[in-house]
Amino acid sequence: MSRGPVNGNPSSLHPTSGSHVAPRAARKPRVLFLSYRFPYPLIGGDRIKAYYLIRHLSRVAEVDLISLDEARTATPQTIPELEAFANVHLLPFDKRRAALRVAGSIVTERPIEFAYYDDAGMQQAVDRALASKDYDLIVCFFLRTAKFVRTHTETPKLLVAEDARVILEERASERFTIFKSPGDHVQYAIRKIDAARLKDYEPRAMGEGFDKITFVSKVDERRIRAADPDLPTAILSNGVALDEFEFYGGEREDKLIFFGHLGTYHNIQMARRLLKNIYPKIREVSPRTRLVVAGKSPGKQLRRLIERTPGAELHADVKNIIPFLHSAKVLVHAQTVGAGIQNKLLEAMAVGTPIVTTPVGASGIEGMEDNVHALIRTSDQEIIEATLSLLKNDEKALRLARNARELVEQQYTWEHVFQTFDRIIEECVPGFFGPSQESSRLHPEPLRTVKS
Repeated sequence: MSRGPVNGNPSSLHPTSGSHVAPRAARKPRVLFLSYRFPYPLIGGDRIKAYYLIRHLSRVAEVDLISLDEARTATPQTIPELEAFANVHLLPFDKRRAALRVAGSIVTERPIEFAYYDDAGMQQAVDRALASKDYDLIVCFFLRTAKFVRTHTETPKLLVAEDARVILEERASERFTIFKSPGDHVQYAIRKIDAARLKDYEPRAMGEGFDKITFVSKVDERRIRAADPDLPTAILSNGVALDEFEFYGGEREDKLIFFGHLGTYHNIQMARRLLKNIYPKIREVSPRTRLVVAGKSPGKQLRRLIERTPGAELHADVKNIIPFLHSAKVLVHAQTVGAGIQNKLLEAMAVGTPIVTTPVGASGIEGMEDNVHALIRTSDQEIIEATLSLLKNDEKALRLARNARELVEQQYTWEHVFQTFDRIIEECVPGFFGPSQESSRLHPEPLRTVKS
């Protein structure tokens, strides 16, 4: 596959105006994939999902990726990981201009989150791409990118919405009861404003010409359909590469684990709850039990809290979480804020780490049952008691772990995701998978392990 330029003129990705366009039957289908974040390295559910979808599409289609580099992860080392599957055009993200857009949005009805990502350069790149090449499908990854093709009606459009943002912001704003820093005040204000604005904005934006809108869970889908039952929605869950996340049923150390991107709001809240309210009480009963907090980009406040918590240790920016999951007896996942599906739970389920989570944490995983695949509890005390029960009962913990692995194998592999994705695309674009593509689609090559 030819490679497009990086940070260059987007028009160079496409044929010049007036060039001959091959008949659809004589060429691969063409896909324009829009992302608000460069999907590499594979840290965080959004990057992982976008990467695997692009990689899958590239087997049957020519894919043009236009992406903001919001997190500044595009480097000479990471860019080729996507260039192997797509023509890549990256847009630098100016956070100062984004802040100005946010300030201007305060007096409007637009959610602050969407004003933040309304990048003029991204809009220009998308407009040039659509003017210079005939696409068979546009994929918008997250609603944040939908605005860039809002007025485009000539090409079928698929929105991979993932979650209902209104659920996330409502849960987040409900949790702000005590302010402890100026940053908390800002977070509360933004989330409270967006929780109100998203009720109307989100379903209205999703109704702007999309042939299909996908969510990772029925909880999110139901919330949006309650506002607009006519939206063409579907479930497209997340997956785990089972060849990488192999099941481990051996000996484990006397320790608990929590992991994830430690710079995101809902993970910070979970870590704080665990360190302040839950783990100290567990340690009173089980003083030798350690707590491992592992993940990317922990902030100063979280670092200090871990340092002040006896028995807790931080492993920042780990390259491979699997050895940590293999060694821990329990993943404690005390989630109260968030929406969609928790990739960290799917990964723990795949490798066999027993889980204690909450109804919010389990809600995105269809089929997860209390005392079958995990222990699902609500209050701090219930989580403490459930965790201690698994620390004391290896047989019970292994039973939960094996059941959880089986659920992943049945429903949450990338192969399952791709089969669903293909059906959704075919509904949007009948004939997308032509006769020349049918054999490879029905008999895909095995996924190769990808290390992040």
